[in-house]
Amino acid sequence: MKVEVPSNPWYGDENIQLEFPESWKVRVFRMKGENCPKVSEDEIKRSIRHPIGSKPLSELADGKDSAVIIFDDLTRPTKVGEIAKVILDEIKLEEVTFICANGAHGTFSREDFVKKLGEEIVENYPVFNHNPYENLQFLGETSFGTPIEVNAEAMSYPLKIAIGCILPHPQYGYGGGAKIVLPGIAGMRSIVYNHGILAGWGYAMKFREIHPSCQMAYGRFGENIQRKDAEEFAEAVGLDFIVNVLVNLRRDSTHVFAGHFIEAHRRGVEVAREHYSTPIDFNFDVVVANAYSKANEATLACWTAICLKEGGTFVLISNSKWGQITHFLHGRWGIRKRGGTLYLPPPEILKRAGKIIFLSRSHEKQPSFEVLDERAIKVKSWHEVLEEIGSGDKRVAVFPDATVQKPF
Repeated sequence: MKVEVPSNPWYGDENIQLEFPESWKVRVFRMKGENCPKVSEDEIKRSIRHPIGSKPLSELADGKDSAVIIFDDLTRPTKVGEIAKVILDEIKLEEVTFICANGAHGTFSREDFVKKLGEEIVENYPVFNHNPYENLQFLGETSFGTPIEVNAEAMSYPLKIAIGCILPHPQYGYGGGAKIVLPGIAGMRSIVYNHGILAGWGYAMKFREIHPSCQMAYGRFGENIQRKDAEEFAEAVGLDFIVNVLVNLRRDSTHVFAGHFIEAHRRGVEVAREHYSTPIDFNFDVVVANAYSKANEATLACWTAICLKEGGTFVLISNSKWGQITHFLHGRWGIRKRGGTLYLPPPEILKRAGKIIFLSRSHEKQPSFEVLDERAIKVKSWHEVLEEIGSGDKRVAVFPDATVQKPF
């Protein structure tokens, strides 16, 4: 049996072929929205001109002399440029600045910005990384106690627009919405409070449980305190308009939700629950988890180990030429001193695996963002994977993009 899975996002987006012995029983678990068609430019325009819970963007821009467009970074699959072009045509402002909502993800290069925005925008508009340590403006605190420290450049513009995508997220339930502001353009003190002190992630997990509303966050979206905190934060910042999309297995935008950053996001999550849902089964000898949309955060694909029988083989595929993200908060900053204030070790679920195989063309001796534990066998070809799995009949589960698929 042969199975094709997507690979190498932002650097060619090619498919790779996985060929299994004929005697193996292979099941491919696909998300429901995998093959949804791409939205047209007219559909993007229509969504922006008939927004959810907001005036049309052209009306919001009326009388303004400038705008900032906040966009998600290369850890997200959003093809921002095609949306940004429509927005620029709608607002018709000469002074527009783009700020990357990289949060605690390190910084990005001109090449990265071209991948997200396109050459024309990068050449003709200023594009900046967000710095979570400097150039911040303090606006008080949320009702949860989170200090509202936000990118001061973004605060200086009378019209604030954001572009991002809605994907399942292990802490917030779903990305998108207010998350593009907290953590996207927030100060590190704000991010640490929201993620650690409030929710209990990272080192806090050694001393107390994660907040109940943030456990299995996909099913507790409405009560999730990280999300509620971020929405208060974005309200204080004055985020005027958001465009959020869902994506298919080719990272194409399939649905567009534009308007108020809460109301449009809520509408999008209603659709996303079904769009990314994936039926699952259990007790497989081998689980093959492909990391594609978030290949540079491959640890997010490891949830699929719940489908593995105790002592089975877990195969993680992650072709990311960029490597794993630099994460100031959750990441590793050395071998002897791990560094990140809320360092997250490899997922606990992997302890059920008897063998872990990591397939990548771009291995790192030690990635800055933790992916797998020291037991992982690193290989560069599918042939090597099959050799490591070994002979004998196998029952195999394959997930084409385990970074965005979720079992709900």
